[in-house]
Amino acid sequence: MLQEEVSTFLTLPAVVGAIATYLVVATFYYAFEAPQPPTSVPWQGYGTGWISSLRNYVALSKSKEWLLTGYEKYSKNNKIFVLPPTLGMPAEVIFPSSQLRWLLDQPDSVISTNEAHYDILKGKYSFVEPIILKDPYHEHVIHKNLVRNMNSTSSHTAEETPVSVDTIFGTDTNTYKKFDIMESFFRMVPSITNRMMVGPSICREQRYLDAVLSFTKDAIRTQLVLLLCPKAFHPVIGRLLGLTSTYHYWVSSRFTLPLIKKRFDELRKKDSEHPDYITWKEPQDFITWSYRTAQAEGRLDEMQPVRVAERIMPLNFAAIHTTTITAYETLANILSASPSVLAELREEVHRVHREEGGWTKQGFSRMHRLDSTIRESQRLAPIALTFIHRKVIAKEGITTPEGAHLKYGTLITSPWAPVALDEEYHDKDATVFDAFRYSRAKEAYDAMSPEAKHQINALELRQTGMVTTSDRHLPFGHGRHACPGRFFVSHELKMIFAYLILNYDFKHHDSKPEKMWVVRFQVPPPINIELKRRAEVWQPSKEL
Repeated sequence: MLQEEVSTFLTLPAVVGAIATYLVVATFYYAFEAPQPPTSVPWQGYGTGWISSLRNYVALSKSKEWLLTGYEKYSKNNKIFVLPPTLGMPAEVIFPSSQLRWLLDQPDSVISTNEAHYDILKGKYSFVEPIILKDPYHEHVIHKNLVRNMNSTSSHTAEETPVSVDTIFGTDTNTYKKFDIMESFFRMVPSITNRMMVGPSICREQRYLDAVLSFTKDAIRTQLVLLLCPKAFHPVIGRLLGLTSTYHYWVSSRFTLPLIKKRFDELRKKDSEHPDYITWKEPQDFITWSYRTAQAEGRLDEMQPVRVAERIMPLNFAAIHTTTITAYETLANILSASPSVLAELREEVHRVHREEGGWTKQGFSRMHRLDSTIRESQRLAPIALTFIHRKVIAKEGITTPEGAHLKYGTLITSPWAPVALDEEYHDKDATVFDAFRYSRAKEAYDAMSPEAKHQINALELRQTGMVTTSDRHLPFGHGRHACPGRFFVSHELKMIFAYLILNYDFKHHDSKPEKMWVVRFQVPPPINIELKRRAEVWQPSKEL
């Protein structure tokens, strides 16, 4: 009897209806279970009531409009406001630039960058093991070692770039060929980046490069899908999506693990003064840096080859994604700008290369026009509405300078897209691409006499470099948690563009396509370009 009664209820429509009901209820429960900012703080969007909150939740294209309105109304008057939760994103408390210093001064035990990034990047599913983003030791390793080794990494980048660029764009000097910018840089950047991470032995191994690029795309796909997917689905869909990341990590580890194990064995032999390793010079790359840093700090867990192999993957994700997006924007801007922009960039790169006698760290720092062009491209096309994310992790919450109490779990951030287009910060025509916006003053300074230079604030000039973070330049973050790899990215981008513009000719583009914003992020459209290899390296007397 009981079985018959149960069977009458377990019909297909009943089961489907029950599942649908659960998912709808769970979706809205998850949407509003997160700690909500206080209603005493101004909210953007449709309001804070239940009906208004539901409208906010499904408004996937309104975040930019709401942020711009809130920026003008509140941020410019030194007040915080709330960007409401939407599908895939919690509510964000937006701090004005005037309160950014207070925000950055808070200890990590009160507000956490790592916890915010773990949530936003879907660290539970995207990076093989949750601990990789929960405790991003790889960032610490880069922070401790990269800058002090920039001379060697710059020379390695200079060696690797021509090989990678020629492989992707070819060496045909007769025919213009069409390329998708984004896809081309996605294929080009990994080998250059991995020269710094794993050295020359596998940075050109195509199966390895395919694996790390696929892993990067897996992580992006997982984040985008879960961003638009109700949180009730995350445990199932997130784990399914994570299978591809795990697979591509496994493929990459077939190349990295033997190398890491061999390197660790060599380092131990050197430390024990093995006679064969007395004069052995340890390679300066991420593998060596990881071992030496963990050794000095007693982190035995980070001296395991598998852990280092796992940490190579989020580094690839960050480096490949950031560099590719920036390179895509920069090249598209150069080719759609006045032809004089390309001509002036070529003149600078050729001159500096000749005067330095090659590609050097010092030479890259002298490429003011190229630096300005890249920074201007970052400014004009921010990939996200907000930057500098922090999550309140103090159980008792935190009270802002305005007296607003933010609960445990609240997401805090700062506006970037509105700041990037604010003419109070970026002179006139902030919505227009001006390649040399930041280089004119530097070039004028370089041309001054020593006496005249004493009248100029040189520090202020240096604040306009692409790697210098500030409350008006946030692509690499700001404060003590600013991207530790930005100096490498800067040199990598400059080397790529220096080689490209001296060795290739391009067809001019009349305009760039419009971009689309989805929730808090900008989606770059495909852009095709036409180029061919020059028969000779560009010379000043042979301008187009």
